[in-house]
Amino acid sequence: MAQPTPSQHARSTRRFADVDEPSAAVWDVVARVDAGELATAAALLHNLHPADQADALAALDRRERRRLLDRIDSHTLAELLPFLTPEELEHVAPDVALPQLTAALDQASAQLGADVLHAIPVGDAETVLDQLPKAGLVEPLLQHDDQSAGGIMAPELMVLGPHLAAEQALSLLRATAPAPTVQDTVYIVDSEGVLLGSIGLHALVFAPPMTALRDLMEPVGPTVMTDMDQEDALKILQRFGLHSLPVLDDDGRLVGVTTADDLLDIAQQEATEDMYRLVGLVDDEALTAPLATALRRRLPWLLLNLATAFAAAAVVAAFESTLARVAALAIFLPIIAGQGGNAGMQVTTLAVRAMALGEFDRHFTRLVLPREVVIGIASGIAFGLLVGAVGWVWQDNPWLGVAVGAAMLGTMIVAGLFGLLIPLVLRALGADPALAASIFVTTATDMLGFLFFLGLAALLIERIT
Repeated sequence: MAQPTPSQHARSTRRFADVDEPSAAVWDVVARVDAGELATAAALLHNLHPADQADALAALDRRERRRLLDRIDSHTLAELLPFLTPEELEHVAPDVALPQLTAALDQASAQLGADVLHAIPVGDAETVLDQLPKAGLVEPLLQHDDQSAGGIMAPELMVLGPHLAAEQALSLLRATAPAPTVQDTVYIVDSEGVLLGSIGLHALVFAPPMTALRDLMEPVGPTVMTDMDQEDALKILQRFGLHSLPVLDDDGRLVGVTTADDLLDIAQQEATEDMYRLVGLVDDEALTAPLATALRRRLPWLLLNLATAFAAAAVVAAFESTLARVAALAIFLPIIAGQGGNAGMQVTTLAVRAMALGEFDRHFTRLVLPREVVIGIASGIAFGLLVGAVGWVWQDNPWLGVAVGAAMLGTMIVAGLFGLLIPLVLRALGADPALAASIFVTTATDMLGFLFFLGLAALLIERIT
């Protein structure tokens, strides 16, 4: 069995409670457990919605959670597990007794089974898999990369042969009572399992009874391979406006399906990952992460940020004599740095998003680069005139206004260029374009903005003083 890794696609199907505080009923369960009233707590828990049940388990510490889990039946556990976030699943799943967990996963989807097995120790996962009746559905998911189409697919499908008549097909579906992920699609495969086409369940129900499925099926549409990255699968789904995508192995056999719901979860996680990486955070970082873990993850990037801050400070230090002669220059340094950094990050955010959606190619770059230069010039002129006027009036010195205004113009142009180029350079180097881009963008705008401003001030020092 492959080494389990933290799941990136746990079924985080939280309802509104995911963004709100847990309900009073949840805290009532927690209070009962704290008070040692386990029987009452378990009874209250059984009356809650599975999302609230998941909230209650996540709110307990490990010792209390284990005591309450001992009083939860496998059916209740199977219903609440999908409502745990990936981070919560990693804390809750290892606390469940293995026989109880095995019974619950037998009632859950194969996707959830794979997620849970990823969240528990390898030895425990192998024990559960050995005892799990639906191991044949779960185990193939564990063999694929966790962020591939094969890793997120659901193997539960309605699959029939092309020779069957419509009436026979409906009888077979009623007899086998499959639990499909895609409720309205029947997939048609040959004797080798190769995908031939699909039929909508509505069309099958109302077809003439003796019509062969081969005559009813629609041609094969877009499909994905098991090793395709989940982001690429999401782009295909969005491009063609589909509800699901068949997943094929290297021989063209149908092995599963990815759905819009699954890929929506992926889209949310990828967006969060990009947002985190823009500021140098790990994509599964949380405010509740252990202190040592949080420090280990954050300090390296903060150290890099400190080093870049010293680089910007070195530029300022090079003009120490200029600042000593005109102390008012120091007033405008944070204004130039802040405006340039914000403008650069606007462009970087748009660039990272375009790359994530697959919109960024060479043709796109040729169009966008001149556009950002124009925007930088236009905004630079507007803010340069404004800041220059303030500098003139405030310090009663038109030459100071010229220096700060011209520096603002240069900084805004640089912000647009570097905000676009830094993600491009990171991608060309094989790094994630969102990887701490904010640190590099703000460093570039700070250093060049200070250089423009203090350099101009040094040239005009006799007129400014």
